[in-house]
Amino acid sequence: GTIHSPFGGIVPGLAKEAHAENIDATVRDALAKANLKAEDVDAVAVTVGPGLEICLRVGCEAAKSIAVSHGLPFVGVHHLEAHILMARLGSELEFPFLALLVSGGHCQLLKCDAIGSYSVIGGTLDDSLGEAYDKVARMLNLPVGGGGGPAVEKLALRGDPSVVKLPIPMQHRKDCDFSFAGLKNAFRMAVVKMKEIRGLGEDEDLDEQDKADLAASFQAVAIKHLEQRLKRAIAGIKDDECDSESSINKLVVVGGVAANEAIRASLEAVCQEHYWSF
Repeated sequence: GTIHSPFGGIVPGLAKEAHAENIDATVRDALAKANLKAEDVDAVAVTVGPGLEICLRVGCEAAKSIAVSHGLPFVGVHHLEAHILMARLGSELEFPFLALLVSGGHCQLLKCDAIGSYSVIGGTLDDSLGEAYDKVARMLNLPVGGGGGPAVEKLALRGDPSVVKLPIPMQHRKDCDFSFAGLKNAFRMAVVKMKEIRGLGEDEDLDEQDKADLAASFQAVAIKHLEQRLKRAIAGIKDDECDSESSINKLVVVGGVAANEAIRASLEAVCQEHYWSF
């Protein structure tokens, strides 16, 4: 995070260099923690996409080298499927279930019936939620060494979400798709308006409480959008199951943004309301 913080976001070239500098040590550490040597493993799995190609290439080349050197099978892993399947690692989660994938590059609702069998029932029409959090962090001039999302989440804890009125995206659309571009633009305009009220210039910084109120207002509306789409998805699944033998009553939230505690708490409350497990 610290190598990107001066730029307010991920710089692909710097990310690739960091990958290349750390990949060998990361592999060594993983093997050491598992008390194994490379020749002891059954296969070499590596993310092949989607994602930043120049970064993925570093991992693929390293994995290919290990596989060839030791005569091991090479397994290409889909990035988003890996997020979903990680929810089953070390747990008793069984198929089928509903997955909400929220990350820096993606925002999707998927019905997961089996390994390799997924149906996308909702996706973003423009930006991902993680990207929206990053843009909000930059507009508030927050330190983003640890990521824009965690910075906004931490600041929002000190704010009042009722101070700034922001529109909930696509409230009247009867589907499970997401959109964050309009919310980002509304947030940008709210920052401009707040600075005008405070008599500040465009390049001057708001005080910490104003920033906290803005962050809390953004997060509350983003969460409300997630809640509304999830409720639509649950209702749609219940309707489908009237004509089907399958039964889905579990939600898993995966991806980097899934670490946000406010989001998790809100989605868990929706699940409890509909007698789903979370």
